[in-house]
Amino acid sequence: MRREVASYSDVLEVVQTYIDGCAGPDADKIRSVFHPAAQLFGVFSGKTVMFPIEAWIDRVMGDPKPAEDAKVTPPPSTGAAWWVDSIDVRDNMARAVVVSRFLDVWYTDLMTLLDTEEGWKIVNKTFTYEKE
Repeated sequence: MRREVASYSDVLEVVQTYIDGCAGPDADKIRSVFHPAAQLFGVFSGKTVMFPIEAWIDRVMGDPKPAEDAKVTPPPSTGAAWWVDSIDVRDNMARAVVVSRFLDVWYTDLMTLLDTEEGWKIVNKTFTYEKE
């Protein structure tokens, strides 16, 4: 049976778990918030890249690892920075934008979430980046 549409705070909790998983890094945390068929898209050196979620998790688990201080808070003036730029919830779908700095690169992630039978899951992530 389908449950009631979740609130903004439920979506924010999924996004925070995503950030915590990346910051760990913790593959199980990351995996828990993504739909198993999720895809990630971006552009590197002018070429479009696509990762199935498991391939991307393998990259996150490599070295160097993201910072350990990732929280949904205003960005610090030094060190690693992670924050939620926006969340929009409409019925059983949501959009979230997360900004992060890892080493000398700023990433912006645009995530689409769906309220599935297993709860809110990230079904797509499109990212861009720029060097400092």
